[in-house]
Amino acid sequence: MKFFYKIGFAVSLAYLFAVGHGMGAQGATLNPGFAFTRNLALGIQGNDVSVLQQFLIEGGYLQISTSTGYFGPLTSAALGSWQASEGISPSVGYFGPISRSRIDALVPLASINVTTTPSTVETTTSINTTASTTVANNENGSPVRLIIPKLSIDAGFQYTGFESDGTMAVPTNIYDAGWFTDSVRPGEKGVAIVTGHVAQVRGGVVTKLGVFNDLHALQPGDRLSVVNDQGKSIAFVVREVRSYDPAADATDVFTSSDGGAHLNLITCEGTWNPSQVSYSQRLVVFTDAAQ
Repeated sequence: MKFFYKIGFAVSLAYLFAVGHGMGAQGATLNPGFAFTRNLALGIQGNDVSVLQQFLIEGGYLQISTSTGYFGPLTSAALGSWQASEGISPSVGYFGPISRSRIDALVPLASINVTTTPSTVETTTSINTTASTTVANNENGSPVRLIIPKLSIDAGFQYTGFESDGTMAVPTNIYDAGWFTDSVRPGEKGVAIVTGHVAQVRGGVVTKLGVFNDLHALQPGDRLSVVNDQGKSIAFVVREVRSYDPAADATDVFTSSDGGAHLNLITCEGTWNPSQVSYSQRLVVFTDAAQ
């Protein structure tokens, strides 16, 4: 299907908001026969996340008082510790088929009572994108770490799709990268899209630097890699770094016709405009899979 893209990053003030999007506190008793049915990673939320958190809390791996239903960095780190204790490799805090089957075999999960409450996170950027389909693509081979040696970046991934209004979701904090799940997995033929925040802005002032704050320093020939949930490291080489106007047609950022595997990194740059609550430009780093 044909996609129509515009990189209209509307950069908002970094303020606390509930990622539950109206999901209030609720108690849920899981039905007999419950089993995990999907992979879980940074940015995902739901009752299955709450069950996983409860398991990690009771095992002493996750140091929070109650499950939240949101898979954040603490949950990922706790999961990685449990995986290491079970000899599951790689122990990267991604909840895939091996971890799912191990927990299903260990615990009668139907007996766990789960209370979910909305978490609060910070955001700086949203990306306006119009598309004709929304198909989740988070199967085996999905990314778990982004490594850019030149910038000293070693970041986890959140999996981001479309918001309910059709805009492309972005990471819910300034530290993680976001893999747009309607793009291909890094290393597959086509274009994998990865987003990240440049900074946290409050009252027009940068208060914290984001994971992609130095992305502009990349140059053609620089290398980066993505580690996936199967432990494979996929290398990419920077081909081009380009700035876009927010209203520009960015179809070439999201599509490719050469049959190769590409990964494009997107963030904001330029001058902060307080009246528009936005940066003036968008930065895109185009990369190709290393031969």
